Amino acid sequence: MTERMRVGVLTNPMLTRFEERALENVAALDGVTIEEVVVDGSVTEGSALAAGADAVNEGTNVSLNDLRLFVEVVRESGLKAFIHGDEKLGWLLGETGQMEWLQSKPVGEVSCLDGARMRDCEPVSAGGPWNTLPDDVTADLGDSCDVVIRFGFGLLKGAILDAPEHGVLSVHTSDISEYRGMGHKISFMNDDPSASITLQQLSEEIDGGRIVAVMSHDLPPQPTLDDVWDAVYSLQTEIFAAGIGKLGEGFEPFQPEELGPYYPHSLQQRNPRFVARLLAKNNWRRLRKRLS
Repeated sequence: MTERMRVGVLTNPMLTRFEERALENVAALDGVTIEEVVVDGSVTEGSALAAGADAVNEGTNVSLNDLRLFVEVVRESGLKAFIHGDEKLGWLLGETGQMEWLQSKPVGEVSCLDGARMRDCEPVSAGGPWNTLPDDVTADLGDSCDVVIRFGFGLLKGAILDAPEHGVLSVHTSDISEYRGMGHKISFMNDDPSASITLQQLSEEIDGGRIVAVMSHDLPPQPTLDDVWDAVYSLQTEIFAAGIGKLGEGFEPFQPEELGPYYPHSLQQRNPRFVARLLAKNNWRRLRKRLS
């Protein structure tokens, strides 16, 4: 690391274990300080995201909260609720890799952020699924940070993407030159032998930013979705520190020659055939593991 790097973080009120580990690795880099933490003030107690965090933190326990959350997700996201239900089934059967990475705590309890300025901020709608940040928050992050890490606030566009010198960094859970949108589930359906993730400088094209780093991890034979998630989250603990280290050494992010096809998340909300095939494949592999 040859350049001093001041880091900002955009986050939900609760940080998951893999996000906390990623920030610890960033904070451990020579010449790096985490200066600003901006918390999404629109995520309040009782919201779907907060309810999801509570359900994950309950782990393998099953309660009325799980049923309420299932009904809420059915109402908001249709068939995606059955994918979440299948994840919970896996936890009950001992597939706890994903569950352990998703355990979370309030952002104020994350010790590697103790020296950072922390504030709440509500995103500003930028049309459709897109958000931006208020002008004053954007200006402050541009002045006080060289790079920003995104762990919350949804799809971002607008001035915040260019305010820090090195932009806003975010992970896509596959190689964007192969899959965009719902990447890792398509990779699972295609029987890819490894899980890949991309660290990109966000742009106003979904999963179309300039690439800072790509990391991959080999998967076991006949992996379940939990195996894929475990690999994806493990990689995310490492890639932010690796990418910021490269930027500090003068690395220039690059645009891939071509982007992979875009698979909309609506596939898991509105396509019964896709959801049925995904769940059947995952549970067949679970069964084979338990019988082997």
